[in-house]
Amino acid sequence: MIKSMTGYGAAEQDLPLGKASVEVRSLNHKYLDISLRLPRGIFTLEPKIRDLVKKGISRGRGDLTIRIDPAGAAIPRYHLEADTNLAEEYIHLLDAIKEKFGLKGEVTLDHIAGVREIIPFLEVKEDAELYGEGVAAVIDAALRNLDDSRRKEGEALAADLQGRLTEVRKRTAEIKDRAPIVVDAYRERLRERVRSLLEGSEFDERRFHQEVAYFAERSDISEEVIRMESHLHQFDAKLKEEGPAGRGLDFILQEMSREANTIGAKAADVDISHKVIELKSELERMREQVQNIE
Repeated sequence: MIKSMTGYGAAEQDLPLGKASVEVRSLNHKYLDISLRLPRGIFTLEPKIRDLVKKGISRGRGDLTIRIDPAGAAIPRYHLEADTNLAEEYIHLLDAIKEKFGLKGEVTLDHIAGVREIIPFLEVKEDAELYGEGVAAVIDAALRNLDDSRRKEGEALAADLQGRLTEVRKRTAEIKDRAPIVVDAYRERLRERVRSLLEGSEFDERRFHQEVAYFAERSDISEEVIRMESHLHQFDAKLKEEGPAGRGLDFILQEMSREANTIGAKAADVDISHKVIELKSELERMREQVQNIE
């Protein structure tokens, strides 16, 4: 079944780095466009993450955001490391100042601890590759939820398109039934016109039939109707296929619109013209819906 290009999926999982939360949104786009927002600690995983998203989204814009909450992480985020060389210089400097100005008091641990550069907070630099499988698992879960969302919307799109397809098929059948009547009606109108103009003069039956045959050939829409019926069958089959179908459906609709325009131009009949207008209106609505399909 077809899938919509619009959807949303989310998932979260506890990892050694902390709780990983993934949100992924997909929107309409003519081509595949992927945007990633990643926390600093897993920047190195970007190529693998992008490949994962490509497996879940083949067409449309995909926005994926990952957040890492370090609370409860199995590994510390920071560690302390004393710079003893700097501390030694600091102590000697304080002793020198004390001696030069005749100050009293001793240099204590409080003095040392008050200098941030001596005991700095250093961020733990972990190899993100060690946690790549865990990150991939939570992304995969979010993508599955996104896929469920897109399939549900795809079902609604398919139902709407099937309903409109029924209307197009109905209008095509009405045009097909009307076409032979158009020639018969033209024959009778032409016969009455010629008779009224001749008013009892000799009637050239051969010339009359030639004119009717010329009209019938010029207004013949049988080939266009046959192709339209074929396109209707192809469209219906494409709707039921697995995998991306948006581009294929859009191409079929272009061909159907082309046949409808030709029918409208060739069929010299008011009733057929009205039905062509209704048919083209349905095709345009279908094209708008197909733009939402992957």
